[in-house]
Order: sequence, then C-alpha cells, then structure tokens
Amino acid sequence: MKKVFLLFVSIAMISFTSCSKEDILGKDAKVKVKVTKLGIPQNGVTVYMFDSFSINTSENFFKPVHADDSSVTEDGIATFNIGAEKFEGKKQYTFYFAVFEGDYYYKTAATIEKGETKTLKINY
Repeated sequence: MKKVFLLFVSIAMISFTSCSKEDILGKDAKVKVKVTKLGIPQNGVTVYMFDSFSINTSENFFKPVHADDSSVTEDGIATFNIGAEKFEGKKQYTFYFAVFEGDYYYKTAATIEKGETKTLKINY
C-alpha cells in the first residue's frame, strides 16, 4: 500500500511540474533594423516585417497591408522581438523587412535562428 501511495505521489508531482514557454518552444529572436537615408539615421520611420511562410515574393506582395508586424524607428533603429512560436517548429526562418516611401519600397532579408539577435540595414 505504501508503494502505491508513493507511486501516486510521484505521478502527481510530475504532472504538476510545469515547463516554461522557452523550454517548449526555444528562445525568442531579436532583430534590429537600422534605417538610414543618404547615410543619416532616420527617426519615426515605420519598418514592416514579412515572414517567409506567408510571403508571395511577387512585387505586388510587398505592401504594408500584407505585413506580419511593424516597428517605428527610434534613433534610426526599429526593433522586432520575434516569438519562438513564429518559427513553427523550425530552427531558422527567413524574414523580410521593408520601408515604404510613396510608390517605392526598400527591403532587406535575413535568415534568423531561434534565440539569435541580428542587426540589418536598410539605406535609401
């Protein structure tokens, strides 16, 4: 009877032990996009992020309405915190970043790994 009780208590302890999001999905990634115009850092510019799972690489796709996220530059840098769940079980993932000015856009892309911090540049 004592063994059954100990077994029950052990199973209960294991069942109630929780895992953090980070343990299950991995660490979030961070991307900083430095935006310059003629070499001068730009403040207040919206940078849009597009992920490679939902992207259609046609020229018509790169429009703010299709963006997965956006960030406004401060001191010339837009920061994106990309949750580990965005990687959908993959170790790395390609993201596109774009700045729009009138009918034109300027973009960059990078393959980001979970937990990685990367700095990119868009100059226009």
